[in-house]
Formats: sequence, C-alpha cells, structure tokens
Amino acid sequence: MPPGYAKPRAGGQHGNTLSPAIIGTRDYAGTIRSTFKERPSRSGRMAWAGAGAAAHVIDAIEGESLVKTRNLELHFAWNLGYIAGTARSGRKIWTHGNKSRYAYVVPATTEIEFVLEKSSFRELALEFNQPFLLSACELEHLPFVEIQEIWEYADPLCWALAAVIYKECMDEVSRDLLYSETAMTMLAYHLVKTVSMHGRSLNVFKRGGLAPTLLRRACDYMMARLGEGVSLQEIAAVTGLSVGHFAFAFKRSLGIAPHMWLRRQRIEWAKTLLSDPALNLTGIAFVVGYANQSAFGVAFKRETGLTPTEWRRRC
Repeated sequence: MPPGYAKPRAGGQHGNTLSPAIIGTRDYAGTIRSTFKERPSRSGRMAWAGAGAAAHVIDAIEGESLVKTRNLELHFAWNLGYIAGTARSGRKIWTHGNKSRYAYVVPATTEIEFVLEKSSFRELALEFNQPFLLSACELEHLPFVEIQEIWEYADPLCWALAAVIYKECMDEVSRDLLYSETAMTMLAYHLVKTVSMHGRSLNVFKRGGLAPTLLRRACDYMMARLGEGVSLQEIAAVTGLSVGHFAFAFKRSLGIAPHMWLRRQRIEWAKTLLSDPALNLTGIAFVVGYANQSAFGVAFKRETGLTPTEWRRRC
C-alpha cells in the first residue's frame, strides 16, 4: 500500500469534511470563520493518495463562511429544494440562483466568502493535490498544473463522472475502490485537458496499449491480490507508468478498464468456489475480496445476471 493511500471510509454527520466551500463545517482546516447552521442527514467519504471525495445529503444550511482552499476543489450540487446566496472570490461575486444543479471549480489557496440559505440538496466535493493531477495526466515533468477558477461549470462528462463518484461514496455496502479511483483519474484528466493551458499537450489518449510484459505484470499483480483491496496507483506503480498512462493503455490493450477486469477475475474465482456446497456465501465473499455478502451479491449479479444462490443452483 503506497504512502498516504487510504481505503474508503464512511463519515458521520460531522466528520473531517473535505469540502468547506458549500458545507462550511468548522472542523475543516481551511475554514477561517463560519456561522453556518446546518442539518446534514447523511455523509460518505472516500480518500486516495492525493485525492478525496465527500458526498452529503443536506436537509438545510444557513449562514456565512470564509474559507481558504488547500488544494484544487470541484463542487457539484443537485438541488431538490431551495438555494439562495452569494459567493465572493476576490472581486468576483457569483449568485446562487435556485437552479436544479450547479458546479464550480476552485484552485488551491483561493479565499471565498459564502452567504447561503439552502434546503434539501445533495453535494459532492472533490479535492485533488498537484501530484495526483500530474500523474493522472502524465505531466510529472512539470512543477504544477494551473487550473482556472470557474463558477458556471457545465461539462457533461464531468457531471457524469461526478454522479458515479457520488454513488460510490454514499453506497457503503458495495463500494468499489478501484472503480471510483478510475473515475477520479478520468475526471482529473478531463479537467486539465479542458480548463488548463496544458490541454493541447496531453497525449495519454494517443498512446498505444501496454507492452506484453507490462500487461502481464499488472494482471499478475491483481491476480495475486484478488482477495485484497487494490488501488490504481499501486497497479500503475508495478508497471512504472503514471496512473493516467496506465489506466488508458490497459483499456486499449484489453478493451476494458482495470476495475472491470479485476471484478471479472474475482467473479470467475467465486464461480469455482460456489461449486463447493460446503462453502457459505459470506465466506466466499470474503475470500474473493468483498467486505460482505451483500456487496458480493451486487457485483456477482452485475457480472452474470444471476445472484450467487441462483448460480449455485444451476451448477
């Protein structure tokens, strides 16, 4: 497990929230002052080396907050109720209209003052440090990547990836770490490509597939850890490639993303174990790398169209 890597963790109503910019929680290191009164109903978080995601369902929030971001942040909000207020960044003032959804991008060390009144909304806050961005885009030769501040961010691909990450954060039963990390990497790549000065120089998509020896090395590494949690950064490190280069080259070689390949191998192993009536489903789930029987059942049906019990009956 690489330094700084952390498995997904669930947070309660007042955990170490990654994102202050909408929620305004006082326990976030970047909050300078806050008078927010909030009623969060549920939260979920996931973290990797250099990146993190925090998802929230908020019943209501009201007040003001002054924050200073630590890293690049992306915020997505789905409005199910009412939103009003303003955000001030330097000389820029952005008004929160009562929109059905909105998103914005805030670079590191940005100071923002929020005055908000909101009810019934879902929020996803993403945080990326520079090493994560550089690795995702194969730009390690640069000291940093500068991202623009955007207060009306409507990119459809980023919204689609945000929906995937939000679901993974909130779904404590069937979280797929490798899947959500791949989505985070793709989102970071797309963000750099579309809203930075380095977009035209990115060549990850132009590369071919993995060399046979590197492909075999990556697959062998995953096969040896079918029963463990494995990260995209770990697998990429085995090949000596950046995360972004590895993820796209792997898919070009085999036609599927690393997380899908790993899931298929786990399910194939599970099929063999299911043929032994002496093994119970909970034990099989644990052996093939799932935290519980429910998560195993979801993954198995997604891959085969049948539940593990239905498959066993057909054996």
